[in-house]
Amino acid sequence: MRGQTPRALRHCPAGPLRACGGRASIGPLRSLLSPVGFTLIELLVVIAIIGILAAILFPVFASAQQSGRSAKCAQQLRQLAAANLAYADDNSGHFAPAAPDIFGANLRRWHGVRATSDSDFDPSKGPLWAYLGHSGGIKKCPLLTMLKSKSQARAAYESGCGGFGYNYLYVGGTYYRNDPVKAARETSTMGDLASPSRTIMFADAAMAVADQQGPVLIEESFAYPPYLPDSSGGAGVTLLSPSVHFRHGGRANVGWCDGHVSSRRMSFTKDGENAYGVASKSYNLGWFGPRDNSLWDTK
Repeated sequence: MRGQTPRALRHCPAGPLRACGGRASIGPLRSLLSPVGFTLIELLVVIAIIGILAAILFPVFASAQQSGRSAKCAQQLRQLAAANLAYADDNSGHFAPAAPDIFGANLRRWHGVRATSDSDFDPSKGPLWAYLGHSGGIKKCPLLTMLKSKSQARAAYESGCGGFGYNYLYVGGTYYRNDPVKAARETSTMGDLASPSRTIMFADAAMAVADQQGPVLIEESFAYPPYLPDSSGGAGVTLLSPSVHFRHGGRANVGWCDGHVSSRRMSFTKDGENAYGVASKSYNLGWFGPRDNSLWDTK
């Protein structure tokens, strides 16, 4: 009935907060007010779950970071290809020269000019600068930090190319139809290319060389084909020192002569030592595509 004391309390003369019938009625209240602790086993279970989640998610985050770097590198290659196509449009179809004085003073490159062979290249004097100025000049591959610059290794010789190599023998030069001196000065034209979408213009590049501190990777401004072409259009049988660098999770970004960019996986490399006494295979240097010059050649 309303207003009456509950039966349980009427039979407990000491009141609701006293022991009654051998039981302490404060127990439930204390359990609500006291903090709840974790046992050691519970803590270990939580730590184990966190560890499992980290093991699952870390590769996902690493892969996403790698994809982001590769995408940024591809965009920079796309800008280089577009600049070279614009250069050709303004120069009777001729692409920018890769190294027009390499058999002389050896101071000029597609990515800049240097005062002496021991100096750094000045990118503002390179043939593509006017076409890249709006974007801040030649951008660096996000993974360029793995390559040693001139200030870090005495053996470095091409610092300033951003980690990208130019198809020097077939596009930035005409070694497939001229003697070396003339080939360095005369570049190919868009009209020379049988299939621009299947002719390499630029690619991720590097070179493994011997330095005072041991073998190191340095910037290389040329993307070499597998074999050295001769003026009759043929190619030798001895593999050159590979410079295409598969640094994006075992893949290399490639800019083609029609302006598109793709990612390619290595298909073969040079066994043994390169021209600098270093094993290219150990440094992810090699080639993609068929074991010939077809992706470099203008034919």
